[in-house]
Amino acid sequence: MSFNNEKDIDSYISDFKTKTVAVFLAVCGSTWRATVRFFRYLPWRIKTFFKAKYKEYKSRPDRKDARKVYVLVGYTTRESVDAKYNSERNLIIIRRGLLALILLLLLFISIDRVINVANFGEISHMFGINSFEDITENDPFRMENNYTPETTIATTASETAITPAP
Repeated sequence: MSFNNEKDIDSYISDFKTKTVAVFLAVCGSTWRATVRFFRYLPWRIKTFFKAKYKEYKSRPDRKDARKVYVLVGYTTRESVDAKYNSERNLIIIRRGLLALILLLLLFISIDRVINVANFGEISHMFGINSFEDITENDPFRMENNYTPETTIATTASETAITPAP
């Protein structure tokens, strides 16, 4: 009975191996076919892309400057198109102005709120700062009251003077 059981396990393992190999080969084959198809049709796709872009470029109306180009369709006149263009332009200018005004007001309001809320006396007390001298007392570049640049330059010049050799 154990011999038959081992034979079933061996056949199950060999079936699993063959199925795994078959699936792996199928995936590899599918990948290979897709890659070949991609590279085979690549020149055609590039050619059609550039043809479409060229056709789109040729079908655009002539443009002499950066303004919008309107194509007259149906029963319309140039004056009505110009009026529509001017109204759109005025609306855009008004929108931008209002947006700038709103942002400026928000900036002023937020600065006012921060200044009113912030108690700078408490903040300096939190960090242990009583005066500006407390901040700069350990500053290595601090200028002393008796410091004069002329004496330092004179001392440096006398120290670096070249003396002739004896």
